[in-house]
Amino acid sequence: MAIHEVTTEDVLQRCARCGSGNRLSLDALEVGVARREDVDDGLVQLPPCPACRSTEFLIRAAESEPEHPAPGSFGHLHRLLVGHLHAELVQRGRLHTALKPKGGSARHVVTHPLTQEARERWFPQGLRIEMPPDEQPRAPEESSQ
Repeated sequence: MAIHEVTTEDVLQRCARCGSGNRLSLDALEVGVARREDVDDGLVQLPPCPACRSTEFLIRAAESEPEHPAPGSFGHLHRLLVGHLHAELVQRGRLHTALKPKGGSARHVVTHPLTQEARERWFPQGLRIEMPPDEQPRAPEESSQ
């Protein structure tokens, strides 16, 4: 699962299962996924893929997570984009109902927004990642009969 671009209105996601590209409105996404009685505020569930109905999740890096071992790689840039998207959703109030303030007591949601320096260094052409040819998603293999 990967996201390749974040705009002010949507995110471009590439389905890990079928490889289709999907534009998802930021208004259709929210931070937090319920697991039993707890809500994990580090997850963003993406809507099912329109092509194959697969459901995917974005996982924000933990506060204590070390720096990415390969700066500038697809994985590093993806981590930065996920952190930015997560922070943007929190800022817009796009939170699971269990994370929303009730009577003035809101749970603090940790965010990792992109700094201006990181934007200039890693995303000078906008918040998008170009995939290297060796990391292109593979089409599902057809069965031979």
